[in-house]
Amino acid sequence: MKHVKVMALILGVIWAGNATAQEATKLPQIALIEAFAEYEALYQDDPQAAFAMADTILAQADDPDLRLIFGRAALDAGEGLRAKDYLDPLADQLAQTDPRLTQALDLLVAVHDLLGQEAEALTYALLAFDTAAARLGEENPALLARLENLEPRAEKLRPNLLPRIADFRAAILAGPRQLRDVPNKREPTAIDLWYGTNRVATGSTDPSQFYGTDLGGLSLGKLTVTIPPGHLAGLIERPSGWFFTDHLDPNKHVVLAKLEELTNDAFAEGCCDEADRLLFVHGYNVSFHDGALRAAQLAFDLEFPGQAMYYSWPSKSSIYGYLNDANNVVPSRSAMEEFLEIATRGEGKLHIIAHSMGNRYALEALETFLLRNPDRRIGQLILAAPDVDRAGFQARFSSIRDNADGITLYASRHDLALQVSRRLNGGYRLGDANGEIMHLAGLDTVDASQIEADALGHSYFGDAPQLLGDILGVVRLGWAPQERCSVAMRNTGEASNIWEVREDGCPVEQVRVAGDLIRKFGGKALSEAQQRFNKASDDQVDFWLGVLDVVESRLEK
Repeated sequence: MKHVKVMALILGVIWAGNATAQEATKLPQIALIEAFAEYEALYQDDPQAAFAMADTILAQADDPDLRLIFGRAALDAGEGLRAKDYLDPLADQLAQTDPRLTQALDLLVAVHDLLGQEAEALTYALLAFDTAAARLGEENPALLARLENLEPRAEKLRPNLLPRIADFRAAILAGPRQLRDVPNKREPTAIDLWYGTNRVATGSTDPSQFYGTDLGGLSLGKLTVTIPPGHLAGLIERPSGWFFTDHLDPNKHVVLAKLEELTNDAFAEGCCDEADRLLFVHGYNVSFHDGALRAAQLAFDLEFPGQAMYYSWPSKSSIYGYLNDANNVVPSRSAMEEFLEIATRGEGKLHIIAHSMGNRYALEALETFLLRNPDRRIGQLILAAPDVDRAGFQARFSSIRDNADGITLYASRHDLALQVSRRLNGGYRLGDANGEIMHLAGLDTVDASQIEADALGHSYFGDAPQLLGDILGVVRLGWAPQERCSVAMRNTGEASNIWEVREDGCPVEQVRVAGDLIRKFGGKALSEAQQRFNKASDDQVDFWLGVLDVVESRLEK
């Protein structure tokens, strides 16, 4: 990191990194996916040969996630200089508030400890504190552990820093400002997520680094993500530009604020009673942190009235870790079954949204769980861009369908990630609308190819307001496809349960308000919406006109 001028907040100087806000979206190269899997297998028997392969991989794809993986492996093998070479470039590749930069700096502390370079280790410990404080806020209790580790280092090498460390500790112990748990247009909104994961804990108190990528047993807890005022449906607001003074601001950005592990009994008592629940299961190449942000965004945008839940399986969090992620499906089944047993207790229904490879984990666990617990049911199951073998899904479909209120599939012809998966797996994936799109009795298939999506065409389920509006109609309002204004039946000339997303479909905000009016006023909802339209200000006329359309369309059906 010699090319970047750095000093920590403890010294009163702002970080001056060179990273861009967003890395270029890219598709993984199949050859490198296979090479990384070979590296993983080789590392167990011959670390030196594995590191030679790692160098070859980085020469072809200088990827930050790979550098973190290789750097950690080199450190574990006692290869301090090699680990330093892997990790040093990350200062120029990652932004200050990227959790991966904090991980890299923490690893570099350990590297310099291993090399006997105490002064350098202290410098990187200060920088790690700096990035964590910029991301979490300077009053976050998760920083106390970092201060505890910094103090003896500073006492030995830089005693002039001790008063500054004491000031930080006092500010944290005085207590952070309280997060709101109800929406307010001028303040961040706190979204609580009841989570389960079979990732192994790292030992860090930083919420974004609390869990790593290794496979383990089930852990349960509760975390809080804040949504900024002025949030736009479908977005996960993050910093852009990365000027010298940039930091995560809860008033502008979505922030993972805190996390607490719970016992099974405490978790069950808090999460699972008469209220409905909405569970999100993330896809491949997703960290615990990033999946939590998406789960909170979905719960907020859908204004789900019950408990928001999140399950995080041990993804390698790298686009080149595809085969590793796929190999953990069966070993993760028992942990996820245990989670489902708790999540389906009580009177409330458990609705599930699974994305990409997360569908493999969800379907694998659901099939065996429901067979062993035939008295349990789930609500709506949303299969979003599922990276699942079509034939395999068809074989297990009936056992899940019989214990679910409904199952909805979202697929697209423009999903480039699933087209790569098709080449890797030798067949069309369930979420790929190319070829013959899957349609089964009891499955509502929605072709989302009309939706303008991200560069990979893979995250449309959570990004597009029309799709969010349709999902809201399913999980919050219980509307069948013919009752929803965001989809229309495909004209195939014969009876079909294939639907297509309308480009002019109803945005989630309008569906949300229309649904509330219908639930509250019943057959009088149209006149109530008309009255609100008549009183609307000029900048709200279009919104209420859309609400009127949704209410009118729904009541007609």
